[in-house]
This record gives sequence, structure tokens and C-alpha cells, in this order.
Amino acid sequence: MNDPNELPGQEPSEPRHAPSGGGGGRGASGFSAARGAALIAVAVLIGVVLLNAIDDGNTGAVGDGGTKSTTPSTTTTTVAKGSASTTTTTKPAPVPPAEVSVLVLNGSGRAGVAGTLTTALKAKGYKTLVPNNASSVRAGTVVYPKTGKTAVCTTLAAGIPGAKVQPMPVPPPTTTDADCIVVVGS
Repeated sequence: MNDPNELPGQEPSEPRHAPSGGGGGRGASGFSAARGAALIAVAVLIGVVLLNAIDDGNTGAVGDGGTKSTTPSTTTTTVAKGSASTTTTTKPAPVPPAEVSVLVLNGSGRAGVAGTLTTALKAKGYKTLVPNNASSVRAGTVVYPKTGKTAVCTTLAAGIPGAKVQPMPVPPPTTTDADCIVVVGS
């Protein structure tokens, strides 16, 4: 009867041991440290892969904006019954207004309208030509793009209230080398 808690006539109880889940051994904590290190390694690896995937290859300090890409691309993925296909389209970078030449013609019948719009477009950075009068009065303002300049003329038209882009008529309203001809109507 070594244990004071034992009653007389009772068999001696089994020896007491430290609980198996406690801090008795190093095996459990060593396993946790190894698992933590593995998780950190996986997280670092995922971070490196993601950074490489989104890196645009620009040089310079982080956050400096880098150089502008001339052809940003968009990827569209379409999934159809049991199959997947990926289509990549390339969209040209926007052309700065300074690289777009514009001729404004007055087709409104009111004096000074073409000059006023030319001044406003010049203030926005467009390369403007000397304004002139259209051969006839017309209703509504229209922007005619030179061949291959529809995108830049559409951007231009968005900044002119009520302007609509239409294909260049044959013959054109005037002989010019402008990228966009704007005919201001009444």
C-alpha cells in the first residue's frame, strides 16, 4: 500500500504516466515545425509562380508604371459541351490625340462653329488642321474616318456631343490627308 489514496484490500493501481498528447516528448512538436516549414515553402512557391504569371516584364522600380505596352491582349475562354477552347485577341493600344489629325468642316450654316470645335479639339491635344466650310448644310454632326482610322475617330466622336461615326462617303467631303473629318451639322 504505497498509494495513500488506495483503500485497504484494493489491488494496487497501475502506475501513472504523463498524458500522451502533452509536452512529454519532442516528436509532436518536431512534426508541427516540419509541417509549418513545408506550408511556408509551398506558399513561397505559389507566390513566385503568381508573380511570374502577372509580371509584364517591365524594368525599373516596383510601382514606377514601367513602359506602356503597345499591344495589350485579352484572353477569352469559351466552354462548350465537354470541350474547352481558348481564343486570344490582340487589341491595339490607344492612339494618343497628338497622333490623330482632324479636319473640322462647318455644315451648320452658323458662322464660327468649325473654328470653335477646332480650338476645343486642339486643347484636348489633337493635331488639328485649318477649319473650313462644308459644301452644304447638313443635320447632325458626323465623323468620317480615313481608311484604317475607325478606332481613333470613334474615340474622337465620343468627345463631341451628338457626333456619330459613319463610313467615308464617295467622293469625300473634301480632299485632305486628315485621319478624321468632322462635319458639324445643325
